[in-house]
Amino acid sequence: MIPKAIESVLQQTFVEWELIIIDDGSIDNTAEIVKTYTDSRIKYIWQENQERSVARNKGISIAKGRYICFLDSDNKYYEKDGRPNIIFVDENNIITHHICPKDFDEISKIILFQNDINYDDRYISPDMRKEIEQYYKLKYKDSTPPTIEKKKAFVISKTGISLNEINNMVFRMFDQVYQASIDSEIYIGNKIIQASQKYDVKGNIEHPMFEVKKDPILSAMGGDAEVFENKIQQINNN
Repeated sequence: MIPKAIESVLQQTFVEWELIIIDDGSIDNTAEIVKTYTDSRIKYIWQENQERSVARNKGISIAKGRYICFLDSDNKYYEKDGRPNIIFVDENNIITHHICPKDFDEISKIILFQNDINYDDRYISPDMRKEIEQYYKLKYKDSTPPTIEKKKAFVISKTGISLNEINNMVFRMFDQVYQASIDSEIYIGNKIIQASQKYDVKGNIEHPMFEVKKDPILSAMGGDAEVFENKIQQINNN
């Protein structure tokens, strides 16, 4: 595994680094592998096994750079993509966390779209998205979705959360609270039905919090736009 770790360092766009490899008493061919690299910035040191903390402190004592970052032999740095990483250091200039460009993109999506009610971060092909929109139109043609005010009122009545607290939530957080409240009502309703002698409900009813959620749209379309379109036609004909 160590070659991947070494290669990931060599591929970085920043070139003023030193790679100190502390071999904590390995009995494999680590030494032979490291010696195949002739880059003068790579230093190899073997020591008797003394656990990771001792090995790291050994590397720190030898390091000459201003900033230090730990890299385990089974890990690697992300490949360069032309953008810098964001690093966090402690008072001793030890790097405690770093955010790679890929992680930064994910964080940006959360920040930028947390109040966008229509945002969906799944990739769906244009033809499939068109069919999904048609599906929703048919599904809700005889019903009116609740307004945001009605949703707020429902959450307040079921949870006791104040309107001020709700208004301070980003939409995604409020939507999770709303869905949890709906799921709880459905669970209680199903339990009442199950307990009634008038109906025969087979099987145990799981609380929605402990169920493995399945995306109804992805399950319905099965990844095939043509199959999903046929399902829509069936709904439309009924």
